[in-house]
Amino acid sequence: MTAVGTQREITLNVQPLTAAAFAPFGRVVADEREPLQMQEGHFTARLMTVQRAPQTVDHINRHMDHSQMFVPLNGDRTVLVVAAPDVPEEGFDASRIAAFVTDGKSTVIFHPGTWHIEPRALGKDECQVINVQTNVFRDHTELVKLTDAGWLVRLDAG
Repeated sequence: MTAVGTQREITLNVQPLTAAAFAPFGRVVADEREPLQMQEGHFTARLMTVQRAPQTVDHINRHMDHSQMFVPLNGDRTVLVVAAPDVPEEGFDASRIAAFVTDGKSTVIFHPGTWHIEPRALGKDECQVINVQTNVFRDHTELVKLTDAGWLVRLDAG
């Protein structure tokens, strides 16, 4: 981490997605059935077209009321940018952000409260994923604009 003026700068090095490394943030779906959690509303699924992984991450958000699942389509690898649920919104510490690259086949479930951006395409301009979350997610979303919080977060997706 370096300081640029009053801004702190970090570079996220993308690491391979493994169940063990991802455990603080959520689960990688395997052969066992995985529960989804919600407090209100109902789960919905939608097809999302996600853009190429950015060079800088300008925001991060979380949903305190439910787990969220992303299912890759077409075998496209994606980048997941996350921070653990125990990172407080107030005084957000971007040095606790991690980044993972998927193999294009792994479905992931974020724990309730896991900070994240939507998955981003790796090696191409866009790709598609299925996003499963509640229909009332906007009512339970916290958002941190990283530059407003004094952070410049670079992403080294290799």
